[in-house]
Amino acid sequence: MKNKGFVALMIMLITIIYAMITNYSLKEINKNEIDNSKFIELVDEVSENKVQINWKYVAAITGVMEKNNFEDITTKEIKEVSKQFLQKKNGKYELKSVDKILEELNFNNKQKNLTYEYINQLKDFRLMPQRLNSNSHYMKFINSIKDDAIKNYKKYKVLPSITIAQGILESGWGKSKLAKDYNNLFGIKADRYWKGDYVVLETREFQNNTINGKFRKYEKAGDSISDHAKFLAENNRYEKSGVFDANTYIYQAKALQNGGYSTDTNEKGEKVYAQRLIEIIRQYNLQIIDSEVQTN
Repeated sequence: MKNKGFVALMIMLITIIYAMITNYSLKEINKNEIDNSKFIELVDEVSENKVQINWKYVAAITGVMEKNNFEDITTKEIKEVSKQFLQKKNGKYELKSVDKILEELNFNNKQKNLTYEYINQLKDFRLMPQRLNSNSHYMKFINSIKDDAIKNYKKYKVLPSITIAQGILESGWGKSKLAKDYNNLFGIKADRYWKGDYVVLETREFQNNTINGKFRKYEKAGDSISDHAKFLAENNRYEKSGVFDANTYIYQAKALQNGGYSTDTNEKGEKVYAQRLIEIIRQYNLQIIDSEVQTN
């Protein structure tokens, strides 16, 4: 009898341990199998110029659907889940909440909880993990201008991802003299319409031509962000190129380039400014900020 009781106890313990191990493995998202480049590209394709879908939400949901086997997730599956997030009201696209999507997919409570667990684990999952430490200069700079970029969007409709990416590109992550000493993140010059303070600095206008240029000076970086959007809004060429009709970062980056914001070209003579912005946005998942401000 004692042997039978011992065997029964061991079986029960093994069952409990197995259940715990199985449950743990399900809670830990299999990041090694996630091709985030694929998710980003496919989700952006579905987003088109409608509204920016959050690729991490799509990854978490499809991950639960395929029981954490991300290698089994198909292109069709990613696109179909992405489409679930889109809804059209009064001729305009809006984003559905994750809660609503999970209800539509008939997820049970366990699947819902697991989805949110996966979303949480993907919080800092990006293309450039070596730069993603919250104490890194890169993330500190992004976080320092994020709130102002969001305010900027609500007033002028320049997407937060675009504002932050331009700030990164134009100021060298806030390290340029203009950014550090004068809070000018975008290198905007003090033209004849500018009534505020300015500074005169040496600048290179052409390949081998250095001149003294007048640049706008701000009390704080937030003023630079607001003025940058105002500068775009008051310039007809950006409206004509579709900057303010763009609902996603890819379209807005291309509209800025088409409006002549930068004339940078590669060795083939092709314009590259839009692609540079797109690459920065994808590397640091800045488009997710767009998704957050566009979700009702």
